[in-house]
Amino acid sequence: MTIDDFRIKIKKYDRIKQVVISNVIVCDTIEHRGYIARYTELKQSPYTSQWIVSPPSVKMRGKSNKYFWIVNILDTELWHKLQKKIIQAVIEYTNH
Repeated sequence: MTIDDFRIKIKKYDRIKQVVISNVIVCDTIEHRGYIARYTELKQSPYTSQWIVSPPSVKMRGKSNKYFWIVNILDTELWHKLQKKIIQAVIEYTNH
């Protein structure tokens, strides 16, 4: 599987919160919904703003700040390429 097998579809953009929700379509057969990209300031030096991507997740029952990732990509190199592809699609969509 390569990064070319993935297609990004932007679903929702909140200009105030700087959050983009997108879907990832794999091989034109499987659609993973709910990838979230946030434009945030890093908490480490240098304090720059950038897009951060997280996979689809659900809140765990009874836990206030615990989330369970629905999709886990085991190939870390492929995951980093997918993050870059999502960020590029988000930047093109938001002109940010």
